Parts: sequence; C-alpha cells; structure tokens
Amino acid sequence: MDDFELVKNYLEKMLGKQTFDDWISPLTYIGTKDDIAYVGSPDRKKNTWIKQNLLDKINKNTKAEFNLTLKLVSFDDSDDTPPLDEGNNTDNHKNSNGNSNLKSRYTFENFVQVDQNRMAYSFAHSVSEFPSKSYNPLYIYSDVGLGKTHLMNAIGNRILQNNKNMSVIYCTSSEFMNEYVEYNRLNKRTEFIRKYTSVDVLLIDDIQYITKWEGTSEQFYYIFNQLRELDKQIVLCSDKHPDYIPNLEHRIKSRFEWGAVVDILPYDLEGRIAILKSKLVERKIMLKNHFEIPEEILYYIASSIKDNVRKMEGALNRLIGYADLKFPDTDSNKITLQFAKEALKPIISLSKKTVTIESIQEYIAKEFNVTKTDLVSKSNKRDYSNPRQVAMYITKKLTKTPLHEIGVHFGGKHHSTVLHSINKVENQIESDYEFARQIDAYIKFFEE
Repeated sequence: MDDFELVKNYLEKMLGKQTFDDWISPLTYIGTKDDIAYVGSPDRKKNTWIKQNLLDKINKNTKAEFNLTLKLVSFDDSDDTPPLDEGNNTDNHKNSNGNSNLKSRYTFENFVQVDQNRMAYSFAHSVSEFPSKSYNPLYIYSDVGLGKTHLMNAIGNRILQNNKNMSVIYCTSSEFMNEYVEYNRLNKRTEFIRKYTSVDVLLIDDIQYITKWEGTSEQFYYIFNQLRELDKQIVLCSDKHPDYIPNLEHRIKSRFEWGAVVDILPYDLEGRIAILKSKLVERKIMLKNHFEIPEEILYYIASSIKDNVRKMEGALNRLIGYADLKFPDTDSNKITLQFAKEALKPIISLSKKTVTIESIQEYIAKEFNVTKTDLVSKSNKRDYSNPRQVAMYITKKLTKTPLHEIGVHFGGKHHSTVLHSINKVENQIESDYEFARQIDAYIKFFEE
C-alpha cells in the first residue's frame, strides 16, 4: 500500500481520536508486504497492550476495508524486523531433519567485522567451512546485542548452503527445555533424544539457562556426549564465560571448553558507526528508500546507544520509518540532526543524555579527523593542539569540571595551560565568524 495515511485516517475515525492518539499515532510505519502492513515501536509494553486490546478489532476492519492486516514489531529486537525484501526472505531453511529454525537473513556476508568481533567471526567462519573438524564445540559469549546470535545463524546457514544433505537445528536453551518437558509429558523422551542426537549440527543459544532444571541439564549432557562421539558439530552461545555461569556442573563446563571459547567485546565508537553504515546500506536496499543520513546522525546514534547493536538498529529503523512517514512523496531527502533527535526521542532520552568529557573528546576527535589518543597526547603539533583546545573549551562550557580536572583528562595538562587554551578559543571566536559558527554547531550538538 503506497499511502498508509489512508489507513491511519480510517483508524482514527474507527477507534476515536483519544485512543488513536494514545496508541496508534506513535507507531512507525515500516512497509507493506503480502497485504501485511508492518508498524513498530520500541515500547514493548505498548505493543503488548495493542495486541491484546486493539489488534483483532483493527485487523477485522482493515481486512474488510483495505484487504490489509497490521503486524506489530519491536524496534529493539532485530529478530522481529519484517521480511520486506523478496530476495532476502526469512523463511526457515528446511533440511533432512525438518525445520532448522535458522533465520536466513543472518549471514557472514552481512555481518560487519570490526576489531571487537573479528576473532569470533574467524572461529565461526572456520566452523562453518569445516564442521566438527576445527573447533568443537565452539562457545561464543558476549553481552546482549553484540552479534553472537547472528554468527550462530550464519554458521548454520553456511553449512546448509555448502552441504545440502546435512541436518541442522538451532534453538535457544529455553526452547530446548520446553520441548523436553513436552516430550516427557507425552512419554516420548526417547523421541526427544533421537531427534537431537541424529543432527549433524546443533546450535543452542543462551546456554547459560541450561542449569534452570536439573532434568534438562542431564538430557543436554547426554546429547552433547553422543554428538561428540559421533563427530557432530556443536555451537553454543551465552552471555557469560563458562566459568561464570551459576550452578553449572563442572562436567558440563569442562565440555564447553573442549573446543574453543571466544568472546565478542563491546564495540567502540568507530565500530558502532561502522555497523550503522553497513545497516544503512542494507535498509536502503531492503526498504528501497533514498534518504541521505549524514555521518553526524550516525555518530549521534552510536554515541547515545553504546551497549546494544540491536537497539542501534532499532533506532535506525525508526528514523527511516519516521522519515518515510514525513516525506512520503519524495525520493530523496536529507535527514537533519534535529529531525533525527525528534524521531528518536522515545529511544534516546535527550533529557537524560549527560554530556561527559569522554563524549566531547570522542566527538571533537571525529570532527577533526584525529584520535582520542591524539587529543590527550603531549604533542603540540597544530593538528592535535587545535582540536585539543576546542575540546577543552567545550568541556568548560558544557560541564562543571574545574580547570585542574580538565587538565587531568587531557594528558595531565596544568590548569594554567587549560585556561590559556580556553582563552585562545574565546579570542578566535570573537575575531573569526566562521570559526565561531563551527564552535556553535559543536555545542548545539550536545545541547539540543
């Protein structure tokens, strides 16, 4: 459907203005495929309420009026991203063992390599090319939202691509446990064991929860040993190193460490921006938009969301969806920083955004094309001293940090040196209009 505004106007009349404004208006339209309109929000609680109280009524009417149904997705969970591109649909792979549960959009080709994940990528790629011959088991751990699930699915997808007759199962430890409980309830424990010991590749996500139920842990231990004896590949993902999983039996922990244990580190600013750039290219292809998103906006997102790649992707999705809503009739529009801040208010709380010396250093280093290390070095080269003086000036203007403490953060400079730098910037602001305009733009980045 080209004009989703027609649907929204219809829903406002159908639901009433108050209900519409409270629940439907804040949703972002993402796109339409196969008579399903995908709309989303980062607020899971709101999504749940809409699903429970409004969605059936909405879809009954929109189906009759527009031959269209709505589907809600959550922007902070990339697994819910709608499959809008026919060439990259997310239908699960089928193999000799039935449904693998793999998400085909997760591939090595669209995994962005940066320093923090390069080792995990290398190990995962090796396993995908030589299953059960390189690292078995492969155990990948990291904080939430850094890409371990992507790598795990990429392994399974590549194995199936290279070996059509191999069987692969991907599941979370919770799904594994629930399935065991159900099979046990039906007195089909043998079938459960047979299913998981007959696969060529077993991929289990969130393995840290395997200790929740002792019976399930016992079944996993048996299946693990059987697969290893049969020379089958096992890949496990967790948010913790095996040493730090509570109540994990030593016999299981020791097996986790048989092959290779590798981590994904939290991404630095450059890594987060690189990931956003890659995802932006994907979104342009998938959503067929031509919005120009300047690097300062990618920096704004990456500097505001530091701990979760999925949440960053969700912010990018919302920004594009918001722009699509605001500029429905044009093919190319430059999205401004102010527009981005407005669009991302529900995700990035501006009122809680604290300006820190570190964030100022990161931003100024990027603007002057130097590194943060250069800013705090003792070098007095003009290429380093100019951005250093600007960063000190902005730090003094936007934070309550005393001069001597600013000096500490800039390589141990004496407070008199800091004061001299600030005065130099102030003098240049008074005499150089273009410089003053640029400093004002830097400050507005943090204030608006």
